[in-house]
Amino acid sequence: MTISETPFSQADLPFGTSLQLSIPSSDDCRAFIKAATESVSFHHPWIKAPQDEATFQNYINNIDFERQISFLLKKRDDGAIVGVINVSEIVRGVFQSAYLGFYAFAGHERQGYMSEGLSLVCRYCFDTLMLHRLEANIQPDNQRSLGLIQKLGFKKEGFSPRYLFINNEWRDHERYAITAEDYNAL
Repeated sequence: MTISETPFSQADLPFGTSLQLSIPSSDDCRAFIKAATESVSFHHPWIKAPQDEATFQNYINNIDFERQISFLLKKRDDGAIVGVINVSEIVRGVFQSAYLGFYAFAGHERQGYMSEGLSLVCRYCFDTLMLHRLEANIQPDNQRSLGLIQKLGFKKEGFSPRYLFINNEWRDHERYAITAEDYNAL
């Protein structure tokens, strides 16, 4: 399902003081690839963002609004892409849960953008998508991301050895989660 086939509208997405959430489209390809390419060393070894047109197109083709939604964090003043937040493996029924993945682009870190963006996405997931739980899995050495997720009220639930295959290696992750009730109590 594509964005044009759903009742979804960009106008429905929340915006913050500095940022606007945006669903990635082909129009974002050049700016995204430029930001990702300039961020390779910044992202290593945590993630590998799409760095060519084919990989970016595959990334946006996986957005189906039922099991996966991806958001670009764009500055409200100039539209620059500062980061990405993916909400994946959305499960409905008695679970009402999803996974969060996120990353900033180099040059936009430590400016509060990811904190603001994750807050907007959490609010959207809990209030609009009516999810009950969000989970984030983060490599133990990624102190910036661990600090960010803890600041937002996520609680550590466990440790997953060799959890994800990233940069040609199975990597351990710490598992954090937050429920709608806990988020609303903040």
